[in-house]
Amino acid sequence: MANIRIYNRNAISTAILSGGSWMASLPLENLREQRPKLKARSTNTVTSSTQFRVELTAPLTVLGIQLVSTNLSSAAQYKITWYEDATFTTVVDTTDWQSVGVTIDWSETDDWLDWLDPDFWLGATPFVDPDNQGRDIRYTFAVETSVQYLKIEIDDGSNPDGFVEIGYGYFGRAFIPSTNIDFGASFGRDSLTSVQETPGGSKFFNRRGSRKRLTIAWSALPSAEVLGEIDDISQIHDIDLPVYVDLDPDNLTTGIKTAFLATITKIPDYQLVAVFFGDDYGVSTGFEFQQVI
Repeated sequence: MANIRIYNRNAISTAILSGGSWMASLPLENLREQRPKLKARSTNTVTSSTQFRVELTAPLTVLGIQLVSTNLSSAAQYKITWYEDATFTTVVDTTDWQSVGVTIDWSETDDWLDWLDPDFWLGATPFVDPDNQGRDIRYTFAVETSVQYLKIEIDDGSNPDGFVEIGYGYFGRAFIPSTNIDFGASFGRDSLTSVQETPGGSKFFNRRGSRKRLTIAWSALPSAEVLGEIDDISQIHDIDLPVYVDLDPDNLTTGIKTAFLATITKIPDYQLVAVFFGDDYGVSTGFEFQQVI
């Protein structure tokens, strides 16, 4: 299991967004809105309509890019290309086309879907989304990569909705601790469903889905990390600006469950501990994250 990643300081808030064909009532500008339910929606599924450009105000060193709460189907593909110049003419590199659906492990015959299921023919594991929160796209770069001018293309011509929706874009730096979080991290969901009970004891529910919650801790990290990057994240993001937390970034199957846009529920405390990292002393700390929906 790779170390947790906490993406922070999202650069999309000051980026220039352009390209594609997006509905006037649900424009591309919604990618910077910190409410994933407020989508950017393309006018159709033609690839010339479902692409867009992101021009950052300065070069950014990234390890991952996230598109939050999309309606992309298991058959969809996407490609990220970054350029040297603001005219988007000189290509630096590209991810090539990446599949959105997670490939079925055909060696595990017990996990095969019914042959009438469309995902069987796509060779993709089903995406379960009863709360209609959408699918996050998590692209992880193999190495730290400097980007400024990016084009994102989406190919989802068979999307049953007839359009592509994206709730939020995250283009931030990644904090990766030198030591992974302690065992005992807690992941769960808080129900948003309300209930009313009659005098006779009957219950009536207003189904509103659930919100992910993740609690993590380190019994000891170098003070340089805690009083450096972690404290910077705490000050900059406070409890209102979202981070993107990815508990298991190399896990392409169940890892999607524990990766989400989140706010910090409480600014963390720091406690000195009797652990030393060379000339540096140890500090214990932790976070609780709550999903932004």
